[in-house]
Amino acid sequence: MSECSFQLRRVQFSGPTDERHVDFFDGVNVICGSSDTGKSYLAETIDYMLGGSELRKIDELVGYDRITLSLESGSGRQWDLERSLNGGGFKLIESDQEGSTVLKATHSHGATDNLSGFLLDKLGLLGKKVLKSAAKSTLQSLGFRNIARLVIVQEEEIATKGSPFWSGQFTTKTSELSTVKLLVTGMDDSAINTPVVKVIDNSGKISLLDDLIAELSVDLGDSKREELEIQLEKLGATLERHRKSIALNEELISELLERRQNNVFQCQLVSERLDEIADLFTRFDLLRDHYDVDLERLEAIKESGSMLVYVDEVDCPMCGAAPCNQHLEDYDEADLRSAVLAASAEIAKIEQLRRDLVLTIDELKIEAEELSRGYSSRQKEYGEIEVSLKDALSPRKDEDKIDFEKLVELRQDISKNINGFERIEQLTQRKLALEKEGSSSGGKTTAVVSIPDTIGNSLSDKISSILNDWNFPGECKVVFDKGSSDFIIDGKPRGSRGKGLRSITHAAVSLGLLEYAQENSLPHPGFLVLDSPLLAYFAPEGDDDLLLRGSNLKENFYEYLIRHHGSGSQIVIIENQHPPQEALPSVHLTVFTNNPHEGRAGLL
Repeated sequence: MSECSFQLRRVQFSGPTDERHVDFFDGVNVICGSSDTGKSYLAETIDYMLGGSELRKIDELVGYDRITLSLESGSGRQWDLERSLNGGGFKLIESDQEGSTVLKATHSHGATDNLSGFLLDKLGLLGKKVLKSAAKSTLQSLGFRNIARLVIVQEEEIATKGSPFWSGQFTTKTSELSTVKLLVTGMDDSAINTPVVKVIDNSGKISLLDDLIAELSVDLGDSKREELEIQLEKLGATLERHRKSIALNEELISELLERRQNNVFQCQLVSERLDEIADLFTRFDLLRDHYDVDLERLEAIKESGSMLVYVDEVDCPMCGAAPCNQHLEDYDEADLRSAVLAASAEIAKIEQLRRDLVLTIDELKIEAEELSRGYSSRQKEYGEIEVSLKDALSPRKDEDKIDFEKLVELRQDISKNINGFERIEQLTQRKLALEKEGSSSGGKTTAVVSIPDTIGNSLSDKISSILNDWNFPGECKVVFDKGSSDFIIDGKPRGSRGKGLRSITHAAVSLGLLEYAQENSLPHPGFLVLDSPLLAYFAPEGDDDLLLRGSNLKENFYEYLIRHHGSGSQIVIIENQHPPQEALPSVHLTVFTNNPHEGRAGLL
């Protein structure tokens, strides 16, 4: 990590009695989990703590009143920035200094008593200027907010159709593109000479305001603000129901997958036990045969011995010798009786063993029957789980997600229209103020803001290399289009592709900007926050996104980040899905389970 850069270390929500935090580390950080757990709110919080004007209020904030953002520079210095949830300035606590100081929230050119100047000073960009108006060659002081949107890419921005370098606001386009030029060239626009105009001509401003008001009015059409606000409120309730339904379906899928895995494991255990019992039956049959052979042999010994013991002594039938002359000294009746008794005892022992063996076989047969019934029951349960999974993963559920995305887009459109009414009011007030001033005409001059062709080509090559490493569909030929300030990929404008492809290519552009700055020792904060870059894997839109979802881009995406950004820079990925299994040992993973009884339920 360069000394003129810094990384995130902790975001902490604090209150009188409670505290919750998320830690960040050098390398690849992944925040994942189900929807509505605070993942995107974490990105909003980071933006707020780096100078954002306000933070959206949510119910979970009850009990918290301030946020602390911990940062660490490339030289190892650490800073804590504390700010109220209601806005205002920042309390700065530096690790190598005692006490604290207060930083203003408003940027002031060349001063470090405000957050923007403090951060720009750490990046070596304090006092830089960027072009504000190309038509009038006017400059403005570079603020950290000009850079923040390039390193914190939030969910609603990553999939937009516009350029990653431009927020879409007409009035800020020049300064935003000038900021990008500064980051890729290392040179600001302070060399541009702004003419001193003693008399200001407001007629041009008024004309521009009239054009903007007319354009906004055309976009709004016959819409009425009151109706839009009512519709927005209803949409909010509908979206909440959809969100809960989708979350419940995702939980059901996770539960079914776990049950199926457990079912397969239990079936495997039963199958192995049945095989073991079958093998025991074979061995026991052999043992029983051995017992039968031994019993037959011992019965023969017993029978023949008994006959010899009870035979009467008579004259020899061959020679007629009397018993006393028959050399019976070699015959020992006691030994013979002992042999008969031993054979009888062995017979009793083997018969007992044989009875025990039969009892064991019977018990094994009962166990085998019970296991077979249990196996059949589990097979039936497996079939039921498969049916439930098929229903949970049915196209109808995907259609619900698509409907949800359409409702989100509709809500954004309505919010945009409501903002349009507010914008018209602001512009109208501004126009009235200019008309009151009644200024006469003044001089004008023109300046050009443009990324040099050589740098544009180098940046395009960098993005092309990244997309190729990710196995992005196509040849990945990337060209920078100055007209749209965006990139053309394989002859097709980046913004004209599906939402999922726009998201992943936006991530590639942001990552390419970071790598280009690092490789050329150019100023850059050194970290990157990407909210939902793999959107095509969660909510595909159109055939292009489905093609992307069926590829190995996700695995290559994480493998690339681990290989190129495992240290020396910081990448924070916010996603619904977990990283691939093989990537887990090399990333810093934080999972929001949305379940208070399992792991961490959410951000707060």
